[in-house]
Amino acid sequence: MKLVCGPHTLTLGDRPLVMGVLNVTPDSFFDGGRHNAVEAATRHARRMAAEGADLIDVGAESTRPGADPVTPKDELARLLPVIEEIAALDLPLPLSVDTAKPEVADRVLGRGAHLINDISGAGEEMLDVAARHKAPVIAMHMQGEPRTMQREPRYDDVVAEIRDYLAERVAAGRDLGLDVLVDPGIGFGKTLEHNLDLLANLHELHQIGAPLVLGASRKSFLERLLGGVPVGERLTGTLAVNAWAAVLGTADVLRVHDVEPHRQLAESIGALRGRRRSSAPRRRVLARGIACRSRIGVTAAERSRPQKLLVDIDVTLTAQASGARDELGETVDYAELAAIAQAVASRDEYRLVETLAERIAASVGRDTPRAAGGSTLWSRIESLRVRVLKPGASQEIGAAEVGAEIDWRP
Repeated sequence: MKLVCGPHTLTLGDRPLVMGVLNVTPDSFFDGGRHNAVEAATRHARRMAAEGADLIDVGAESTRPGADPVTPKDELARLLPVIEEIAALDLPLPLSVDTAKPEVADRVLGRGAHLINDISGAGEEMLDVAARHKAPVIAMHMQGEPRTMQREPRYDDVVAEIRDYLAERVAAGRDLGLDVLVDPGIGFGKTLEHNLDLLANLHELHQIGAPLVLGASRKSFLERLLGGVPVGERLTGTLAVNAWAAVLGTADVLRVHDVEPHRQLAESIGALRGRRRSSAPRRRVLARGIACRSRIGVTAAERSRPQKLLVDIDVTLTAQASGARDELGETVDYAELAAIAQAVASRDEYRLVETLAERIAASVGRDTPRAAGGSTLWSRIESLRVRVLKPGASQEIGAAEVGAEIDWRP
């Protein structure tokens, strides 16, 4: 995917991009006060560009837990001189403005910034500003506001709720012709458990179909996760989290304080991705609706006469090289599966449907003869699924289906 940011174009997908954080604030949790002078901020921007940043995110309002808000006037007084000075450097990368105020974004986009990073989720007014400037926007999720967001945050399903919220913001932006990136907002109104759930399931957020920005750099959840590690010693934990997301391909942009090690991480993972081979194809053999009869039921009366059953068997064979031979010895015969299911069903009495399903699976997995060669197929089976349905029972209780299903591996 190409992301156009003013005169700059970013390519997403080959490796995660590195977004360097530049806080021109006196009170940010990690680097507050280090770069709030114009000269210091410009020097740090030049350093991050030299270390390999793909874009730089400039913010003038601390969003650490408990932080007090800043007026638009004060925010602009901090931002504008820095943005203009960095823009004058003509660095080969776009500048992002980290603000939740549409009026601030509007002013700064006209003075050297190229995209918006909005922790408040990019509401309608912010989207209108982005649309006027034809600027991409990052919509982040936050429960509450910085002053209150860590006071007992609650979710029924943190991953699903944030996924749905961000999907709605993406749709709203696309209605205006905007490129919208999403950020789950690690640490913004989330407990440690919420953060871990999000990080472990980023693939669900990636299914939104928008580039995902991950901002986990040196945040306080790492202190709790790693047993009291102070902010200055959280680089290793940050690298581990970001490597996890990058390897799984679920983070498109890593928002970080430490550019050089993350650029090395991104380049290494990108190189490995490029060397990865495609997965070998797997074959599935299906035999469904096999009619069987079995003495099955919890009571002796149920087991006194055979009952009609329907059995489904799905066999997944182990990976095969492309162009595998078109021979019976490479697969399993459908009729053979049916014969095994019928034999196992009629052989004994069963109290539980799941017991019968398990016996059929074990018999298919261990005892199926190959169509040719005289050996067994079990070494070629990766997994199989067996479902046993009782049509009579489903009619008695008014259900569409009654039965049991098991997944089995050799």
